[in-house]
Amino acid sequence: SSRKIHFYGNDGVCMFKFFVKNDDPQKLFVWSVITIIFMCVVIISLCYVLINLRAQKSHKTVQVMMAKGGNHKPGNDHARRLQRKITWIIATDFICWIPFLITCFFHSLEVVDATFLYSVFSIVILPINSCVNPLIYDTFF
Repeated sequence: SSRKIHFYGNDGVCMFKFFVKNDDPQKLFVWSVITIIFMCVVIISLCYVLINLRAQKSHKTVQVMMAKGGNHKPGNDHARRLQRKITWIIATDFICWIPFLITCFFHSLEVVDATFLYSVFSIVILPINSCVNPLIYDTFF
């Protein structure tokens, strides 16, 4: 009997099939996609950390220049808000993506059957990241 290959999963959720087992013919491709996603999360987080460090350095330079010029307005509120935004963006990315990637890993190794979590991740958890980021960028903090 031939085995049917389901590219978009085995249930009603139309999302790429991240949860594969060892005998799945698309395991290598799926692991390539998961690895790329993980690398993107790490690179984006590192970029935000670098932005934060550059902003802190710039803020300190401005403070020194203002102190020399006699204007002592510190402007710490803007720097603190930027730092909070960056922290929240990195935190929400990790909170949404890292559990998903870990679950994919354990499911692939057949340590746990996470099939029931597929819909939860695809309908609830991953879209939360897409909804929260614009709010963090624009509205809050």
